[in-house]
Amino acid sequence: MPIPSLPRFLYLDERGLGEYLSVVEEGLSDESKKRRLLSASGVDSSTFGEAMGGESSSEEERIVRETASQRFIRLVTALDSAASRWRYRDITDLGESIDELGVMDLVHVQCEVEVPPFVQMFSQPDQLDGMLDMLEALRPMASMMGENLDGIPGENETNAIRDFSKAIKSDVVVVGDQDDDGPKITGKLNKEYIRDAIEGEVFVLGKVSKKLKEGESHSLLAIPGASLMNRKQRRQAAPQQQTDENTLVGPALTLDILAIYR
Repeated sequence: MPIPSLPRFLYLDERGLGEYLSVVEEGLSDESKKRRLLSASGVDSSTFGEAMGGESSSEEERIVRETASQRFIRLVTALDSAASRWRYRDITDLGESIDELGVMDLVHVQCEVEVPPFVQMFSQPDQLDGMLDMLEALRPMASMMGENLDGIPGENETNAIRDFSKAIKSDVVVVGDQDDDGPKITGKLNKEYIRDAIEGEVFVLGKVSKKLKEGESHSLLAIPGASLMNRKQRRQAAPQQQTDENTLVGPALTLDILAIYR
């Protein structure tokens, strides 16, 4: 699938982009110089090599610094031109291709993505605290105005949510698919590189870090202290009550996501 001439990035890991491009191009350029030779009549003489008719001329020089968008287009163009070398796959149908994909493959796929609501809530603790503050302020006002309090969490419930949110600090995680019943993709995002709301029909470029077979599950929430545990301990510490909100069930791919754009 062709890269749009004007991609609008919702997420772009600029550090990862620089690392990939520096390998593909054996180095990384930061800027280039463009020179123009102008005749006194205003004609761009650089096209002809010298000023015409003995006219006086002036020289103009501009330094052009590359943008992340330009680097991304260049990277994907280079990957596509040597796809087998870089293990790059442009995926049209994820359901047909998933069995052929392996860990470390670079995949470029169009799909519909979202940040699951449960993950959204626990990846933004400040907003969660603000919502709970609003509910606590609303509770006595609703009672004074004779409104029905059904559906409004009580004090014990809001305190429990606050305590739980202190223990569970989720990364921003996206989940995508091409078909409701088809394979899924997922990956966590670095908040520093998020540019806009992650949702809707997009293109995703990332490297496969794990494949989930049918029936295998993967928690979308971070486990506190997971970096101090080995794999077996992490599995044992995973939430026992798994739901569609916080768990991804295979077949699926987990990706190190480089870019999300449309």
